[in-house]
Order: sequence, then structure tokens, then C-alpha cells
Amino acid sequence: MKWLKSVFYLFAAIAVFILSGYFTVSILLKTGGTVICPDVRGKNVDDAKQLVQDKGLSLAVVKYERRNDVPYNHITVQKPEANISTRKGRVVLVMVSEGPELIRVPVLTGQSIDNIGEILKGVKATVEKTIYVPSQKVGKVIAQIPKGGEDMLEGKGITLFIGTEQKAFYVMPDVRALDLSELSNEMDRKGIKHKISYEKSEYSLLLKPTIESSVPLKTIFNTDNEIEIKAITGG
Repeated sequence: MKWLKSVFYLFAAIAVFILSGYFTVSILLKTGGTVICPDVRGKNVDDAKQLVQDKGLSLAVVKYERRNDVPYNHITVQKPEANISTRKGRVVLVMVSEGPELIRVPVLTGQSIDNIGEILKGVKATVEKTIYVPSQKVGKVIAQIPKGGEDMLEGKGITLFIGTEQKAFYVMPDVRALDLSELSNEMDRKGIKHKISYEKSEYSLLLKPTIESSVPLKTIFNTDNEIEIKAITGG
């Protein structure tokens, strides 16, 4: 029977230990109180600290991580999770974003457009837009945004301004009042492509050729246009 008493005393001691622990925890919880852990994800660290302090909690950063989708110094993960009951005085552990990576923009100004792809190899940057502007530096980068040597967010693109052949613009004169040979010489001198053709009219009473042009009178055109001039003469 002595062994039964020993077993009884052992179980009684265990029960007392469990009950005392339970009541101790309950007293501590009642003394300290509990609060709902606020949601600090997406908030900057300073605002998050104030928010948890208002709830009787504290905040500690355990890790910084590179995130392109979360601004710098903003919280990405928290423990304990948001909106659960937790003991006052507990430390809320958080992970914080270092923001997107910054890259140094390569210097592209002055480079040939044919070399841009090779220069950008190994660089986390792409050409977002290409704009062609008249320039003596045909086929070369005459400007860029952002400028070479500046920092740029990873994933953003570069805008290039590429030189293209300069075009001269003219106003079509009244060819009806001009001599054809003089008109042809003038267009040759200005580098205007043109073609003169002759056509006989069924009316033989025309005293001098009638001049027609493919570009209307006083119309602006450039050297890309080929002007067709037709001289209609009498039969």
C-alpha cells in the first residue's frame, strides 16, 4: 500500500504544479493585460513604432530586405501577426524594405546607336524610348534621360535622343511664272529631287507652256519629296 501512497503524492504534486503555473500565467495576463496587435505592414518604421507604443507594445527591426515593390524603410512582415490578441509589453518583430535597387546609368551620349545594345549588356537598364531629332551627328546619341553617371531605379528605362539627317524645308513657288530651265537649276542647287516631263495639248493655240506641279503653290515641302513638274505645250 505504500507504493500507492507514493503514486498518489506524485500525482498530487504534479497537479499542484500545473494549477499553480496556470494561475500564475492568468495572474500575469490579468496584471499586464492584452491588446490587439496593430497592422504595421506597409507603414514606415517611425509611424509603426508610434502605433505599437500606443498599444503598450514595442517594435524591433530584425532584418532589412531588398524589395522593388515596397518603398524604402517600410515594413514588409511582422510577428506577431496583425489583429491578434497579444500581451502588453511584447516586442513586435518586423522586416523592413531597403527599397528598389539603384543602378548607375551608363554614359551613352556620343555613342553610335549600333553600340548601345553592347554597352547595356550586363547593366540592369533598358532603352525605354528613342526620339530622333535633326542633327549633324547622324546615328549617334546626342542626349539621354537620365544623364550618364546618375542613379536610376532598377527596372526603369532610358530615353535616348538620336541624331538624324537634317531636312531643309521650302515653300513651293509659283512655277507658272518661272522659266523651266531656271527652275530646274534652282532645284538642283538646293538638292531638291524633281522630274520634268512634257506633254502636248490637243489645243494648238497655246503660245507658251502651261506649268503644273505635284506640290501645290505655296505649300511647304522638304527634300524627301520628289517634285513632279509637267510642261503642257501646244500641238
